[in-house]
Amino acid sequence: MKISSIIWSTVASISFKGAATAMQMDDMLMGQSLDSFLSGLVQHQQLSEEHKLEIVNMASEGDIDASSSKEHYRDKGFTTAESKDLLRDYLYNTVYDGTMEEETAEEIASTLNLGGLFFTEEMVDSLALMQGLNGAAPADYQGEGNMHRLGNILPVSVSGNSFVNGIWGYSTPNGAREYALMCAGAGLSIIDVTKAAAPVRVQFTPMPGGGIWRDVCTHVDDGGKTYAYVAAQGNHGGGNSPNLFVFDLSWLSDDAGQSNGEDSNPIPQGDNGYIDLGETGYGHTINCARGLLFLHTAGSSDGCRVYDISENPTKPKFLFDTGGTGGCHDSMVQTGVDVGGETKDLWIISEGFGRRDNIRDITLVNPKTKSIPPLIGRTPTMAGIYSHSSDLYKNRYLFQTDENNLHDISVYDIKNIQSPVLISKFQHSEHNSFDTYTHNGFVLGHYYLNAYYQAGLRVFDISNPHYVQEVGKIETHRDPDGDGKYEKIKKPLFEGAWNLHVGLPSGNILVNDMFKGLFIVKASAPYDPPESPVVSAERGGNGDVNLSWNSGSNIRGYSVDRSFDDVTYTRIAEHLIGTSFLDSDARGKSAFYRIIAVNGEGEGVSDSVYSKFVTGDTTPPTHAPTPDGTPGNGGPQTATYNKELGVPSCAIGVSCDTLLLLDGRHKLGPEPNQPNTLDNCSDGTGGNYHSDESLDVIFISSDSGEDITEGSTVTVKADAWCWDRRFDFIYFFHASDATDPDWNLTGRIQCTGGGKQTLSVSYELPKGTLQAVRVSIRYENGNVAQGACGSGSYDDADDVVIEVKEDPSFQGTTDTGTTEAEEKVETVKESTNSDQQTHDKKKQHRKGERKRKQQLRKKNGSR
Repeated sequence: MKISSIIWSTVASISFKGAATAMQMDDMLMGQSLDSFLSGLVQHQQLSEEHKLEIVNMASEGDIDASSSKEHYRDKGFTTAESKDLLRDYLYNTVYDGTMEEETAEEIASTLNLGGLFFTEEMVDSLALMQGLNGAAPADYQGEGNMHRLGNILPVSVSGNSFVNGIWGYSTPNGAREYALMCAGAGLSIIDVTKAAAPVRVQFTPMPGGGIWRDVCTHVDDGGKTYAYVAAQGNHGGGNSPNLFVFDLSWLSDDAGQSNGEDSNPIPQGDNGYIDLGETGYGHTINCARGLLFLHTAGSSDGCRVYDISENPTKPKFLFDTGGTGGCHDSMVQTGVDVGGETKDLWIISEGFGRRDNIRDITLVNPKTKSIPPLIGRTPTMAGIYSHSSDLYKNRYLFQTDENNLHDISVYDIKNIQSPVLISKFQHSEHNSFDTYTHNGFVLGHYYLNAYYQAGLRVFDISNPHYVQEVGKIETHRDPDGDGKYEKIKKPLFEGAWNLHVGLPSGNILVNDMFKGLFIVKASAPYDPPESPVVSAERGGNGDVNLSWNSGSNIRGYSVDRSFDDVTYTRIAEHLIGTSFLDSDARGKSAFYRIIAVNGEGEGVSDSVYSKFVTGDTTPPTHAPTPDGTPGNGGPQTATYNKELGVPSCAIGVSCDTLLLLDGRHKLGPEPNQPNTLDNCSDGTGGNYHSDESLDVIFISSDSGEDITEGSTVTVKADAWCWDRRFDFIYFFHASDATDPDWNLTGRIQCTGGGKQTLSVSYELPKGTLQAVRVSIRYENGNVAQGACGSGSYDDADDVVIEVKEDPSFQGTTDTGTTEAEEKVETVKESTNSDQQTHDKKKQHRKGERKRKQQLRKKNGSR
């Protein structure tokens, strides 16, 4: 279902002002002409018509390479570096002029093989989050490891743009027979794979207009009948207006002793058999889930198209599309995911050249839905990748494939769905000597299987998603006969294993190789479950608990569980690869521990080990005492919405956390009770959630570890989303009386990059038992904002009220924050003006260079 868009090139004729020029665009345009690609951006107001004409004309002068070879290197879309520089300079200047969004310019640059324009801090941060593997996965197996070949069949002719592609499986309701639904450019083959060693094609349905891409999925109606939906890409990649088909699979034999027979074509054409539904050209990839049909167009103009098939499976009802909100190469649905204590159905969309995955909440989507479901999270944008397809492990770890051959497979922890964290990147085990593209991947139990083009099927133990291990393979491309004689591969090509299916009751796995056909294979256990570790626990001089345990074989990682009563255990560490752990949070307490060793086959759990606390055997804790959450005794407080004040507020405690009460601004994000300010300071309305400026969380804590008290020092931390480090600033204010706030500027801090930032200031609390804190993020673009309430289109201001413990001995201090902050602002003004002058000089230099290059091109007469 997760099928490539990045294969081979197409010819597009584009008419230019005053001349007609034929250009062949690289496959990076997903078959669209440059004019068509940019028109889609214009249609959805991501690009102006003027910019479009300039880009098209510049690309024409750039003499785009006309090569259409399938071995075409994808970094050679332009014949000269100079032509690339011209277009890159144009995009740079439009961003710096403020007439084009940086994200739009990056999308155009990526699509036209210009390389990333801005290596932003967001990209640096995303790489810095790496906690695990970053390279070829380790492997320790012989031959094909835990994988075993059962059968192979190539029932169609393959050549050129017509080859084997999408695959899905079907089992009859009684489990008696299993079938492979095998797509190809020519149509759909239904293959009886009940006897895996002797697969038989029982039906072939020709489908006109097919090319490189065709895909299939299945839906089970309320009565238990299964329908298959088959779709193909539009008028490129060899396609010619292919349609969507639906098949009633109940015609297939469910008799354990009797197959339908070779090419018996048991499913007739017609209302009760298979039907041509039209919906021409939308099925680059396809997905069925929750009574919904998802057609993926692999382009931003139409995006994902969603239909209801629950009411009438043979007449899909169009609900909505995501056109203009990002690309749509493929998608997956995961139901029943815990999101902040609520059960959600997630729709995860791979954006292709958007270089990320979007996560939408489709819990409430039904046959009457007409609007796009809300976006609740997205993976960080990663420069240079093509976000091809994804699958989810344990409802938490997202495995994303990159078909641009940059990282191959990235793993994100989406426990905090609003801010996924990159934890590892990996390739197949032979990557360093045998580089290939990657394609479609699926999770099966504690394993991840990937159709890895020329590397065939690759299987990884992902029980520790931070450090995966390759455990098996099937060489469908290099060694289709399985005789151990490998075909020599000179360079990465889009050939080999395309897709797979892992859902048959028999456990058999279906793998489609583009030119070698269907492989029926099976996995065996690569090793036994881990043995239980033997654990020891010792107390350090400061009361820390030092845990250590023996190592074992074939262990992918360890977890640590702790209990204070030997009944209820809580996980305090996971994905460890060493054999020791230091627990600093059990000082002054007796505790029980268990160590859990994991691999793909299961767990080995140790006996509990007891670490007793003896009075006097530790030095006093160096951190705040473990709080119990009760006001007035050192407990952390979670803010609740104060209806009277109209903002989040906290009772007396050691800290105050707003959690989800401030997430987003205006209609961007889920922020409740907007605007969450004491004086009704409103938020800006421009931009996109978790892309442009907004605040997520404000956290206030006592530096002493005791209750927040008059005269004490507190630190205010803000989780903010910045758009550009040059123009975004976080303002911190405080007021001694929340009922009548007179705001004092505590500090002004410049963002260090794009993406999520955590910035903080500290100050001494003035006199007052009900005080307020305001944090405001502002886009300044060289103009320093004034006042406690900004008025910009991208501003976000949020307030928090805190109850402060009275200290009768504290007589109050003169608040000098305003004066000091004003001095800081003046300093920043000077710095900003200097930076702006430097920026203007660089900008003029770039324009001059561009003009010089253009003049040089005209002088040389180059095209």
